[in-house]
Amino acid sequence: MTSFLILGRHEYEYEFIDKIVQVVSRVIQPFSLSIPNHLVGLEAKKQDVLSLLNVGSDDKVYMVGIHGIGGIGKTTLAQVVYNSIVDQFDGSCYLEDVRGNHEKKGLIHLQNTLLSEIFGENKIVVTSFNKGIKELQVRLKQKKVLLFLDNVDKLDQLRAIVGEPGWFGCGSRVIITTRDTQVLRSHGVESTYEVKELNNEDAYDYLRWKTFETHEVSSGFEDAFNRALTYTSGLPLAIEVIGSHLFSKTNIEEWNSALDRYKKIPKQEIFKILKLSFDDLVQDDKDVFLDIACFFNGIKMKYVEKILHAHYGDEKKDNINVLIEKSLIKIGELSELTLHDLIEDMGKEIVRLESPYQPGERSRLWCVKDIVEVLEENTVSKIAMND
Repeated sequence: MTSFLILGRHEYEYEFIDKIVQVVSRVIQPFSLSIPNHLVGLEAKKQDVLSLLNVGSDDKVYMVGIHGIGGIGKTTLAQVVYNSIVDQFDGSCYLEDVRGNHEKKGLIHLQNTLLSEIFGENKIVVTSFNKGIKELQVRLKQKKVLLFLDNVDKLDQLRAIVGEPGWFGCGSRVIITTRDTQVLRSHGVESTYEVKELNNEDAYDYLRWKTFETHEVSSGFEDAFNRALTYTSGLPLAIEVIGSHLFSKTNIEEWNSALDRYKKIPKQEIFKILKLSFDDLVQDDKDVFLDIACFFNGIKMKYVEKILHAHYGDEKKDNINVLIEKSLIKIGELSELTLHDLIEDMGKEIVRLESPYQPGERSRLWCVKDIVEVLEENTVSKIAMND
């Protein structure tokens, strides 16, 4: 009996000591996030975000939203910012892929993860959504914290985790990455930063490193390299995926063959990530997006609105605004609708996949070769005509 009691006491002591170690380790050495090697074009962007966060001022709670299309580098930028300031806070938490974890595990899981990370507790703290909100309100205001919520796509995610500035201690900072500016606007996040494509110099540097891991483009590969650079259009995800694929190819014929294939059918890793924004749309918005991707990139918005109104019989301005909020399209300096080249390719690939081998079965045709074939052979299906 005595030995059992002593064993039980030791187990309790070990658990208590383990909890102390967890808390102390967080204070002594704040958790830094792992980031990719050979980052380019981030220093100026990092400084812009730090300016919005007003680091060093403890007068209030600052929330900053980082937005842009999929694969543009929102997460990497936020990680770099997070690592540069994490040691200035009493507690910190990185909630990875909020969208995915919400879908798989729910909002209560996200609340428990946040409490566990900030307070160093491994036990489940809350069992209901409302209790989680109360627990966060009571406990977070005691600390100056740094939170990073990655890939947010729903307003209720923000309400459940970072409801109001009054939840947090003065000087706290919240960084949110999203593809949807409407989510930020609805939650009252006033400070936002749009991540844009890499400029030509940075894109060249990043692709060169991914394909050759040197400071020079190998002799004889210059033309193919420039083709790849044009295809990736400054999108970091595309540079990483395409560059890594080309790295394994040792002769110019293999490079050109791969690039010819990408031009016809987008690389699936890129396509799938970009398509997530499309999948979130309701059907009306999907239809308008596919119309713009297939026909209206670079066309004045006023002209596009007239054509869409004539086709659908109602105004589509609100649908266009939704696509802008989802970072799928932009309005250019001359009031024209613009899409990133790979976003346009993604839209066209969605239509091509409606019927890969029978153009007449597709809802939209933009390629002259396909149009001539369908007209000459009279292969337009009733389904396509109805669409």
